[in-house]
Amino acid sequence: MTGYYAGPIARLLSVFILLGVASCASQDSTDQSLTPEELVDQEITKLRTQAEQGDAATQYLLGWRYINGRGVEKDDVEAFRWWMQAADQGNLSAQLTLAVRYDNGEGVVQDQAEAVRWYLQAADQGHVAAQVILGGRYANGRGIERDDVVAVEWYRKAAEQGNVRAQYSLGVMYETGQGISQDNVQAYLWYDLAASHPSVEQEQSIKNRDIVVTQMIPEELAEAQRLVREWREGNES
Repeated sequence: MTGYYAGPIARLLSVFILLGVASCASQDSTDQSLTPEELVDQEITKLRTQAEQGDAATQYLLGWRYINGRGVEKDDVEAFRWWMQAADQGNLSAQLTLAVRYDNGEGVVQDQAEAVRWYLQAADQGHVAAQVILGGRYANGRGIERDDVVAVEWYRKAAEQGNVRAQYSLGVMYETGQGISQDNVQAYLWYDLAASHPSVEQEQSIKNRDIVVTQMIPEELAEAQRLVREWREGNES
């Protein structure tokens, strides 16, 4: 019985395989027949479909297509519409893009309050650069009501992630008692950490640290140096 069915089944499978190959060949032929412009249109249609279905990553990418005029007519309004949809879903890249563009007035009317709103969204997700920027905004009242206490909080979040600018800024806040109780031990800690990495803040961090040292008693300096060692052991190992 096996031999009886083997021939017909094999022939049937061969027919299916041939049909499949023919179908694939036909599909390949169709794809190859498309012009570059048609292929781009096909890609944009796919992106737009995924974006309309709520895919945040695709919404973000489609926004860039519109802002740059790649495959579509350049349209800043449409770009921002898609970025907004992605950002509202928590897409970090879209939030940062909106923050920077509102901050600088790129493709949209400059709006510092709106920039701060999106920096906040990104900072709440742990983005260190957004946290540093917010620290500065709260410290100088740009785009938001000045609040030194909140500035310290954002600088600390970024400083604890190893951001040198935030470490330097936190040192300044402690040295001057801005937004927090004046504390030379903490000022030394953050200045010293900032001074240990090449950056635009390095030279000033060293100068400020050395000035703070002149205002410390030996016990305070020893405590500050102990804190530096502990921080490095726990964060730079």
